[in-house]
Amino acid sequence: MKTVIARSSVAPSLAWALAGALAGALALAACGGSSTPAAGGGGGPAEAAPGPLAAGAWAAMDHDARLEFMKRGLMPVMAAEFKAFDGERYADFDCSTCHGPGAAEGNFELPNAELAALSVDMIMNPDDDHKAITEFMGAKVKPGVARLLGLAEYSPATPDGFGCFACHPMVP
Repeated sequence: MKTVIARSSVAPSLAWALAGALAGALALAACGGSSTPAAGGGGGPAEAAPGPLAAGAWAAMDHDARLEFMKRGLMPVMAAEFKAFDGERYADFDCSTCHGPGAAEGNFELPNAELAALSVDMIMNPDDDHKAITEFMGAKVKPGVARLLGLAEYSPATPDGFGCFACHPMVP
């Protein structure tokens, strides 16, 4: 069940602009496509996962490069973070965890209406039931995804940075 609290007055148009920009970028990027086997036809050592992207690299990548980066660079790191936080709940972490059930059909649209709708107040003052997940998202997911994609992390000083509303819908 999703908790809904009245929308905060803190720059909702900015949040939607950020969400739209990142939704487009991530929609082109996440999951899908086939994996390329290691040289030698498989069975050999896998290529090392790519490290974090340099600032601006994400915007310069074509669709195939983004898909490959999401599969090899972002997914393994975020899957490990989510499983470390709650291994039972996130045992089957995959593209649909963030992008919803449409990911199986190649729909990676964000924000994902299947995720909890949030308000700034909910993020800044989570109730007891949501305190742990909110702290995890703020400490691991938001900065981790921003770092991996070579994006600035959202803050009052960087309002165009990667933040909660890139994936989560804003409370209507």
